[in-house]
Amino acid sequence: MTKIKEKRDAQEQPIVEKYEKGMFIEVGGQIRKKSQVPMPDGSFEERFIDWSIETIRRRYGNDMTKHIIDEMPNYDGEVIVPQHINYQPVIGRYLNAYKPLKYAPMPGANWEHVEKLMRHIFEEHYEMGLDYVQLIYCQPTQKLPVLLLVSEENGTGKSTFCNFLRLIFGENATEVTNDNLRSQFTSTWLSKLIVYIEETLLDRREDSEKIKNLVTANTAQSEAKGKDRVEVPLYAKFIMCSNDEERPVSLSPEDTRFWVRKVRPLPKNERNTSNFLQEVEKEIPYFLHFLIHRQLSTTCEDRLWFRRDLIETDAWRKIVNSSRGILEKQVSELLLEIMENCDLDVLRYSATDLIRLLNYDGLKVERVAVRRLLQEKWKMKPDPRTQRYDLFMQDATRSEKYSSSSSTGKCYKFTREFLQSLTIKN
Repeated sequence: MTKIKEKRDAQEQPIVEKYEKGMFIEVGGQIRKKSQVPMPDGSFEERFIDWSIETIRRRYGNDMTKHIIDEMPNYDGEVIVPQHINYQPVIGRYLNAYKPLKYAPMPGANWEHVEKLMRHIFEEHYEMGLDYVQLIYCQPTQKLPVLLLVSEENGTGKSTFCNFLRLIFGENATEVTNDNLRSQFTSTWLSKLIVYIEETLLDRREDSEKIKNLVTANTAQSEAKGKDRVEVPLYAKFIMCSNDEERPVSLSPEDTRFWVRKVRPLPKNERNTSNFLQEVEKEIPYFLHFLIHRQLSTTCEDRLWFRRDLIETDAWRKIVNSSRGILEKQVSELLLEIMENCDLDVLRYSATDLIRLLNYDGLKVERVAVRRLLQEKWKMKPDPRTQRYDLFMQDATRSEKYSSSSSTGKCYKFTREFLQSLTIKN
């Protein structure tokens, strides 16, 4: 019995830990402890983690617990307010969960390595690229398009650019995977200012639609495992990198929320990115000072700042054309071919006519797929009245590839202008 009692008494003794003022805070009734959390790269990141009164008492004993509680700062809740130039850790009775930056602006030196990186990534869009980073730093709540960097080749500097932004914005930037974006659990990244993906492959339309919605939304539902969903303000700027130049995401001609840039490979003697990043990091304070005093080269002409025609690129057009569905390509290309052969600008077909036309070419399609393409994708409606029209079909018995016959029914009207608009010209 004596040994059992001694063991129980020993277990009830508090684990003695060094206590420092400011280790604990109370936010909305929840106690948090400042902790150094190990990161995958071997470094440590300072975070506040949830604790309880019982845990404090067990670790420090009753007397010290009373002292900790008496001097503990307390806040009514937590907000996320991105600020860089005039950062406020506390706003009213609320703790600002947005993290202060490591680097402060500093005059007096050049930033040649940063400039070299910016010119390489943005090339003819260099001034707009400076605008992009300047807006994130000086106007962090401004909505911006998704920056999509593509190249089939390696050693282009795409990852270096993402790491550069990570150095500037610190804990307010994070890397996510394609699976993270698809997951319902979004709490680890949804509240960040910079969200970047190194190997983007979101070619499913629902994936692309999710990103497009997040880019323009003011708030979003954040969810962590085992916790209720909460609505959080959304300030995220998305940067995506991909080796797939044709379809890393699914885009339509109406999509103005992506700024796609093809990035050239770096010369082989410049691919030692670790040394280069070290030089870039030294220049960050001088670059930030430059951004604060720089005049923007563009003005706000869109909800995502940049006017559509300013950020349209050949790389964007290539993805748009690759994103078109197989049936859409087949129908539009076939109708354009008939127009070319027969010197026409307008054709009329019913859904049944189109199925016959495609079947003649050996393409087996279902009526529901054709109707979905015409009515849902192309937003077309058949003429409500029955009418007579010229029907052009393949004709293997004549020298002309296509011949016309008179037909009657409720048909769809296809114009050359509309069909050509589906294929974005490079």
